[in-house]
Amino acid sequence: MTDGVANSVAGFMTGGLALSAAWGLFWLAISLVGLSRGTCGWRVVFMSVVGGCVPLALAIALVWWMGGFERMTSVFVMGLLGMPTVLAGFGLRRMPDGQRAGTHLAAGVRHLRENLLGVHQGCGGCHDGHDQKTCR
Repeated sequence: MTDGVANSVAGFMTGGLALSAAWGLFWLAISLVGLSRGTCGWRVVFMSVVGGCVPLALAIALVWWMGGFERMTSVFVMGLLGMPTVLAGFGLRRMPDGQRAGTHLAAGVRHLRENLLGVHQGCGGCHDGHDQKTCR
């Protein structure tokens, strides 16, 4: 009984850490493009590296502590799927304005991505190669 609970909790934590690492690495790719375009600085890239590598290192340490992939049980795998399920549930929840929370999250990500990548607003979303005054 205790091993099952420990495996489930370890799987749940590993699933959350893996999602966090993926999120950090996603923003690392965005920030590297922004850095190459000159629309963001090294600090954003560094924070993306930290946001991706720290949870990844913790997930690797947790899997190592559990005894590696050979000792993973079905209870661990069910726990591993727990955090994505929880996040999907939160994403489907309705906000006070009637939209789903996932829609708000996607809009926020789109806005932040456009700010980091320097997408122009006045001409329909062209990129840094366009130099008209209406785009700025």
